[in-house]
Amino acid sequence: MPNLVFPIIETPRLLLNRLTKYDREPLFAIFSDPKIIEYYDVERFKSIAEADRLIEYFDARFDSNTGIRWAIRDKSSGEFLGTCGFTNWNEFDHSAVVGYELSKDYWGKGYATEAVATILNFIFDESFHFYVHRVEALILPSNKPSEKLVKNLGFRLEGTLRGKCYWNNDFHDMNMYAVLRNEQLKK
Repeated sequence: MPNLVFPIIETPRLLLNRLTKYDREPLFAIFSDPKIIEYYDVERFKSIAEADRLIEYFDARFDSNTGIRWAIRDKSSGEFLGTCGFTNWNEFDHSAVVGYELSKDYWGKGYATEAVATILNFIFDESFHFYVHRVEALILPSNKPSEKLVKNLGFRLEGTLRGKCYWNNDFHDMNMYAVLRNEQLKK
């Protein structure tokens, strides 16, 4: 596959573009905040180097054509709000897994919904470089705000994957939500 150009997407309030080394400090602030990662399948960051490695990981996923992660920025100020994207593209079963997180300063303002709706439209678009039929979201059963977000975007609960993920020295159940191309709400 030829080298892809990282897509830049704009919404009425947001700019979605590639993470850079300058995002390391706000990214570290997000992933070191116990309240933000309470529902996230990672260990709490303890050093800025972990943010650097996460940016490198997201870059490697894009460069290997196995995922994409955008920085979510305020369109008017350029301020970093969080990230969103697809951690896994599977060309063989035409699926992807969506993920997102925001600094808690921006919770409850519709930014995550706006960003996720936009990237769903992007990946379901016919011009995307491979056909995606299904997008999945794995959500802890206790994460009611994320469940509400994906339900509002047309995702359906398919079941609970018992003991699916392991972090913080424990196994966690995850609810599997999915939306198919023909079900996705166009925004």
